[in-house]
Amino acid sequence: MSRIDDLIAEHCSDGIRYELLADIGEWYGGGTPSKSRLDYWRNGTIPWVSPKDMGRPIIDTTEDYITEAAVKGSATRLVRANSVAVVVRSSILDRILPTALIPVPVALNQDMKAVVAHDGIMPGYIAHVLRSCGPAILRVARKTGGSVASIESSKLFSFRIPIPHVEVQREIVKVLDTFTELEAELEAELEAELEAELEARRRQYQYYRDALLTFGERTDADASKQASKQASKQA
Repeated sequence: MSRIDDLIAEHCSDGIRYELLADIGEWYGGGTPSKSRLDYWRNGTIPWVSPKDMGRPIIDTTEDYITEAAVKGSATRLVRANSVAVVVRSSILDRILPTALIPVPVALNQDMKAVVAHDGIMPGYIAHVLRSCGPAILRVARKTGGSVASIESSKLFSFRIPIPHVEVQREIVKVLDTFTELEAELEAELEAELEAELEARRRQYQYYRDALLTFGERTDADASKQASKQASKQA
């Protein structure tokens, strides 16, 4: 058995529990401070996350920053560090559901939501799960017909995800973070000859991510074993 299978057998003897996204933590919405208020934007120090920032798996800097006065005087709220952000209104939802781990305190614009997970649920695990479940969430929660695609909050919050014991979460995050880091290294060094390798690493991460996170369909015990072994080789 793989390390992950061993941990599941040890800590999840009654099976993997599933929880509604609504119940995994505290959710935050966003807002846009008035652009006419220069004191809301000038010399801002608080990252203000919008869909244009959501092209990376981890976000600690943004294109726009706001001031404390903007948080106090507008609809946006300060989100605690180690949240997981999701785009809920954007044309990009026609293709993918952008999600990201955010390790620093931030504010959000009105097209974003973020969750700060409860104790016993790792933010990194939630980020990987949401990335894996993105296509399924879009199928059930994406709303069209307006000027731009959006996510229906009630359907997003009623979506269920697996929440194994925290030790299982930790091992899954360790394995999947290894692939994410390798992909980031290749992107940083990207040259023409590396494009094929980068794409191969991206497909590899997606395969092992989905294999590790489909707890209810673990008919192939070798999936997690291969993932852990591959990650160890690359570490």
